[in-house]
Amino acid sequence: MSKNFSRSPKKELFIATIPQDSLSDCDILSRSKFNFSYLDINPPGQDFIDWNKAEGNSKLVKLMNKIKEFSRQSLKHWEKEKVGKGKRGGKGTRQSCLEVYKTFPKNSDFIHPPYVPEDVWWARFRIDNDTRLIGFLVPDNLDETIKDNFDYNTFYVVFLDENHQFYKTK
Repeated sequence: MSKNFSRSPKKELFIATIPQDSLSDCDILSRSKFNFSYLDINPPGQDFIDWNKAEGNSKLVKLMNKIKEFSRQSLKHWEKEKVGKGKRGGKGTRQSCLEVYKTFPKNSDFIHPPYVPEDVWWARFRIDNDTRLIGFLVPDNLDETIKDNFDYNTFYVVFLDENHQFYKTK
């Protein structure tokens, strides 16, 4: 009598290791990307080392876990995804994970760095209650002659804002 190998555990394990996607049919283009080349560590912003001082899950670990999660979807998805309870304990407008302000806020402890282009759209990702990742997006209303040269699904990080000082609401 011959042995049936069609459902063998070794075969199943081997098949599970074979990649199922290729670049032509995966969702890599729809996933958001994060670029840290514009990061400004001058106060009131912070550097990565400042967020790595806690025992266990430091702010840096939380940030990296959030970025990992944010990278699974497009930036447009995170603009629509609501977080928090809103104003007055749930009675009010809930904000999105990604808020696009477009202009640099007037009431801010930060200044617009001279090396960041003037015509970008400023935005922030909410990391936790007061912690924000501040940066910019390439506007989607660019001139037709340069429109195809940019990735509209990249968030360019400029500031690590631990205490909600970029767009002050209080």
